[in-house]
Amino acid sequence: MNTQDVLDAFELLDTWEARYEFIGDLSRQLLPLADEARHDGTLVKGCNTRTWLTGELTREPAGDQSPVIAYRADAETPLVRGLVALLLVPFQHQTPEAVLETDAADYIGKIGLAEHLSPNRRAGMEHFIERVYQIARELRAA
Repeated sequence: MNTQDVLDAFELLDTWEARYEFIGDLSRQLLPLADEARHDGTLVKGCNTRTWLTGELTREPAGDQSPVIAYRADAETPLVRGLVALLLVPFQHQTPEAVLETDAADYIGKIGLAEHLSPNRRAGMEHFIERVYQIARELRAA
């Protein structure tokens, strides 16, 4: 799924109840996170719900272009797992440079997500996005 697919789905789904169901379905698209990757070093600081995020350079899915980041994530609750999957859409399988050029605020604004989250969830979302960028910066430097 790409950013345009999400924007199209949000346009078709006219209620937030339907959109939250879609967000829940997105959680199945997260790349699995190994049990041993769930530790303090991968925990996203600032999230109320324990959320883990890792990223590694890979040449998948096509295998013949510049390395891209495969983000792997998990969270303790299904809703947050879905939100994580939704937030990763514009970043998944992008080069570190492309990730750092992606305007997360624009994406979040287009889907209207921030207005439908509690202040605590919005803060957690911001911490999560910052961790996405931090991983991209680290991988770009590697």
